[in-house]
Amino acid sequence: MLLNGEPPRSAFAPIWRRLRSGALWVAVALALPIGVLAALLTSAFRLGIEALDSALLGSQADITVHFAALPWYWRLLLPTLGALLAGALLSWERRLRREPGERDYMEAIAEGDGRVPLRSSLLRATSSLATIVSGGSIGREGAMVQLAALSGSLSGRRWADSSTLRLCTACGAAAGLASVYHTPLAGAMFVAEVVLGSITVERLIPLFAAAVTATLTVHALGSEAAPFALAQGGAQLGGGGLALLLVVGLAAGLLGPPFLALLDRARRVFLRVPAPLVLRMALGALLMGAITLLVPEVAGNGYEPIRAILHEAPLSVPVGWLLLAKIAATLLIAGSGAIGGIFTPALFIGAALGSLIAGAAAALPVPGLSADTVLLALVGMGAFMTAVSHAPLMSILMVFEMTMDASLLLPLMCGCVLAYTVSGLFRRRNSLYAVLDRRQLKASEIRAYEATPLAQLVRPPSKTLAPDATLAEAHELFGLARRRYLHVIDAQGRFVGALSVHRLHEVLYRSPSSASAPVKDYLESDFLILPAHLTLAQAWDALTHLPVDWLPVVDDLQHRHVLGVISKREILARVTELRRER
Repeated sequence: MLLNGEPPRSAFAPIWRRLRSGALWVAVALALPIGVLAALLTSAFRLGIEALDSALLGSQADITVHFAALPWYWRLLLPTLGALLAGALLSWERRLRREPGERDYMEAIAEGDGRVPLRSSLLRATSSLATIVSGGSIGREGAMVQLAALSGSLSGRRWADSSTLRLCTACGAAAGLASVYHTPLAGAMFVAEVVLGSITVERLIPLFAAAVTATLTVHALGSEAAPFALAQGGAQLGGGGLALLLVVGLAAGLLGPPFLALLDRARRVFLRVPAPLVLRMALGALLMGAITLLVPEVAGNGYEPIRAILHEAPLSVPVGWLLLAKIAATLLIAGSGAIGGIFTPALFIGAALGSLIAGAAAALPVPGLSADTVLLALVGMGAFMTAVSHAPLMSILMVFEMTMDASLLLPLMCGCVLAYTVSGLFRRRNSLYAVLDRRQLKASEIRAYEATPLAQLVRPPSKTLAPDATLAEAHELFGLARRRYLHVIDAQGRFVGALSVHRLHEVLYRSPSSASAPVKDYLESDFLILPAHLTLAQAWDALTHLPVDWLPVVDDLQHRHVLGVISKREILARVTELRRER
C-alpha cells in the first residue's frame, strides 16, 4: 500500500529512491543500445570466422572436422602459420604508442576508469582471429567479449564520468558474453560476480538489460539458442547418482588448481625461450598441431567435441586421452602467448572429466550405481568452470542456460558448490582471472589486518597528564595537543581517567580560580579503554562510533596498565587504503 504516493519503508526503499531520481532508468537506457551494438560486433566476429573458414578450408564446418580430414603436414603447418600471423599482430600492438586505458576489459572495469583502448583491442582481436581460424586450442569468447566491452567504452567515453563509463563498459562485456553463449543470466552474473565483485540489484539491472538485449539481437539475426539443448528427460538423483555427482565435483575441484598452476608454468616456460614472441607462439602451435595428429578434436575451442560427448557420439580416442590431450593443447596455445578465452576449453575439459567418471562408474560392479553420462558431463562442465573461475553462480547459470533444462539446477549446485569448496583449499592462484585473484588477495589482507591484536597496533602515549597536574597545565597542554580528551596516567603507568576539553572550559569559565585545582577531581573515570587481547575487528564498533581520536590500550581491565594508544584516524585510513581499488 502506498502512502502519499510512496511505498512503505522497507528494503526496497533505496531502490525506489534511485528510481525516483532517475539514476537507474538512465543506466538501463544506456544498457539497451550497448547491448545491441555488442551483439552486432560479436556477430560480425563470428561471421568473420565463418568466412575465413570457407575461404581457407572450403566450408563452415567445425574446425575439428577439417583437421580430421587434413593431411598430416597441414595439421602441423596450419596452426603454425596462424600463430606466426597472430604473433606478428601482437608484436605490432606492443610496439605502438600506448593508448590511454586498460588493454584488458576486466581491469578497465574493476580497477580502471572504464576506458578500453580502440587500436589495441582491434589488433588483439585480429590476432585472436588468426589463432582461432588456424585451429588454435583457444576460446572465441575472449576476443568477442573484449570487442563488446570496447563498444560500451566507446559509447560513453566522450561524455560519461568514470563511474558511468565503467558501467557502460561492464554492460558491453555482459552483453558480449550473453551473445556468445546465448546466456543472458550468466553473462550479467559473470560481470557482477567476477569483474565487479559485487552482486547488487542496482548493478545487476543494467547488466541484465544489456545481456537480454544482446541475446534478443543475436536471435533476431538467426543465431541458434541453447547451444547444448538436449531432450529434457529430467535428472534423477538417487543415492548412487548423487554419489557420482559429488565425485565429479570433487574431481573438478582437485583438477582446477593444478590446471591453473600448469597454465602459469607454461607461460613462464615459453617466456624463457630465447626467441621473439612470434616464434614462441609458432612453437606452441606446432606442438599443438602434433597433438592433432593423434587427437584432432583438440583443435579449436572444443564446441563440437562437447556436443559429441553430450550426444554420446564416437570419438577418435577414449575420453581419458581426449581429456589429457585437450589440457596439453590449451596449455601450449595459451601459454605461448595467444590471445583468446578459456571458457569453452574449460567447458570441454569439464565435459570430458564427467564423461570419464561416468565410464569408470559404469565399469564398476556396484549395484544401484547409475552412471548417466550426459548428466555427469554437464555437471562436470559447471564444476570445472567453477574450479578455474571461482564464480559458482555464473557457472551454474551458464550450463543451465546452454541446455535450458531446469532439472539440472540441483545437480549443478551440488557439483559446483563442492568444486568451489575444494578448489578454495589451495592457497595458490585460485582463478583464471587476475582481477579476481587480486581482489581475493586484498580481502585476505583486510581480514588479516582486522584480526590483528590491538597490542600490535599501539603507539606510545604522548601528551598525557598526571593525576596531580593542575587545570591550568591541562589547559596549556590542550592548546598544544588539539584533542577532545587528555588521558591521565598515574606514576605506576595505570590509566586513571580522561579529561574533556569541554569539561575543562566549563570549569574555568565558571570558576577561574579553579585553575590550580588538580585534574583528578574532574576526570571521566568511565572513559572507554581497550584490553590488549582484543582484535581490531572486535574493537571496530568503538573506533567507528565514539567521537574520540585516540583510545588507550591497557594490559587488562583489572590492572589498567597502559601499553599505548591507538589512533582511530590512522586505522581508518589504513582500512580505507586496503579496501580502495587501484
